[in-house]
Amino acid sequence: MYGIWNGTQVIARFVVPISLQSNHPIFFADSLSLKRYSERRSAQRWELTTKLEPLYMEAGELQTHLIINGYGLSFTITTPQNVGVALRRTTTANPIVAATGAALSNVTVNTNNGLIPTGTFIKFSNHDKVYMVGADRNGPGVMAIYPPLRVALPLSTTFTFREDVLMKVKYDTDTVIGMNYDDGILMDVGQVKFIEAV
Repeated sequence: MYGIWNGTQVIARFVVPISLQSNHPIFFADSLSLKRYSERRSAQRWELTTKLEPLYMEAGELQTHLIINGYGLSFTITTPQNVGVALRRTTTANPIVAATGAALSNVTVNTNNGLIPTGTFIKFSNHDKVYMVGADRNGPGVMAIYPPLRVALPLSTTFTFREDVLMKVKYDTDTVIGMNYDDGILMDVGQVKFIEAV
């Protein structure tokens, strides 16, 4: 179940449509001959736009969460995985990676007993950045990730890759910080945008 995580449970579930986008700044310039030059910056963050399931008796916890966190404090959500990716996944154990430095686009997985499909979101245990697997990794071996590592990985670092990938986020400034009631009963804050806290 994907939604806002309070440390022990999801307090507000995401409902479709869900949009998860990569914000990776690229600068373009065209020459007089109309040749295009581009440069990609190293910064990257995930941005998720969704609606939340309307709430009734449980609305107080979400209302309190919105008001206390506002636009400035970070909190945790469970990262939505692509349905096709989740159905293809066969790995059952928590894989372990070999020690590696930062700014790399590949990590070596020492233990892996199945398929981790391309498009899987993962999070390493030693830092909060969420990455995406760039190519199928079946069994142990080199696994491509996007974006490149932000933090070096110590020896025997584990990572989450199922519905347990927790992402640190903040509310975007377009989100209603408070409550809206539909028919005077259901709390419905409308569309909510979360930006990864990087």
